[in-house]
Amino acid sequence: MSAPHHKHHDTGYKELFSYPEFVQQLIEGFAPPDIAQLMDFTQLKQHSSYYITPMFEEKIEDVVWSVEVTWEGITQEVYLYILLEFQSSVDHTMPIRMMHYVACFYSELLKQKVITPSQGLPPIFPVVLYNGAHPWTPPLDIFDLVQPTPPAFLQRYLWR
Repeated sequence: MSAPHHKHHDTGYKELFSYPEFVQQLIEGFAPPDIAQLMDFTQLKQHSSYYITPMFEEKIEDVVWSVEVTWEGITQEVYLYILLEFQSSVDHTMPIRMMHYVACFYSELLKQKVITPSQGLPPIFPVVLYNGAHPWTPPLDIFDLVQPTPPAFLQRYLWR
């Protein structure tokens, strides 16, 4: 497929997930039920997610919502970061890409003074839309991409 065709699907996804009902259906339909049932979808709030990454100077325009989650008696805001790409093939670098996008989103929250370093970083639930014909087989955790497994004395210094 050509790049413009990809962008057409990306735009369609962006429009679709600009409605809270579709975000709720996405999470309830594809996230593990024990996660979805913790979310109060009446509290969904859409956030700006347009920014330019400092490292690659690429424009990011994904869909970000926040939702209140109650876990062990504590209610907090969790960001739902929906990576909107027409992801039709398996991408073995996805954990690296998601780490990059989430780090850039954190940087943008700090830059816009939505949060401060002393407050800590809010939790993010990353969602990648994949519609390929083959099952998704690559690791989901960036730690699993580090090969061979680092010796014990280095493991505590790895980002997880």
